[in-house]
Amino acid sequence: MTTRNSEEILAHYLRTMGDPLGTAFWHLNQQILELHLVWEQYTQLFGEGEETVNLLNRTAGLFFKVVQDELWDSVLLGVSKLTDPAQTGKNKNLSIRSLPDLIADSVLRGRVLDLCDEALKKAEHARDHRNKRIAHQDQRYFYNREAHSLGGVSRTLVREMLQAITAVMNEINVFYTDTTMFYDEISSGGDAAWLVHKLKSMA
Repeated sequence: MTTRNSEEILAHYLRTMGDPLGTAFWHLNQQILELHLVWEQYTQLFGEGEETVNLLNRTAGLFFKVVQDELWDSVLLGVSKLTDPAQTGKNKNLSIRSLPDLIADSVLRGRVLDLCDEALKKAEHARDHRNKRIAHQDQRYFYNREAHSLGGVSRTLVREMLQAITAVMNEINVFYTDTTMFYDEISSGGDAAWLVHKLKSMA
């Protein structure tokens, strides 16, 4: 099996997609891979069952509560950034919504636009959390959280958000390179899972 470094992958995208689409696609791909790695760490710690969560609470409950909250918000923030408009004021954003304008093929552009719209709908609650709680401090929410509650976000919904984002990428990837990227199968080596394993062996 042949592996390619990041420069070779960028060159491949530039060759198959042209510039600026290839450049934007490569940079977005890196961000999405990093987001999946963060999500993987979260699920290995807090999504594998009550037994693991109880172990973490017994070991260092406050510390792992901070880790849980920060990883969760990091994922919601990542989803929000990836579904931002192509431009905010005078500043261009690197997001999936910046890709359609870079696609020359009108049919593909239409399909990608539809998938971007679907991803934006899926990310609605994540963006609400980003705008009112994570990146900003909405006064009405912080003064009265019950009256101005934010939409619930479950692990299932997060997975759906990530799948909707990667659907955009794979629509483009298949068209230009006849290749599908399985983002949720890319492992960082299981650092969080290894930590849980070590804690269990010491319990």
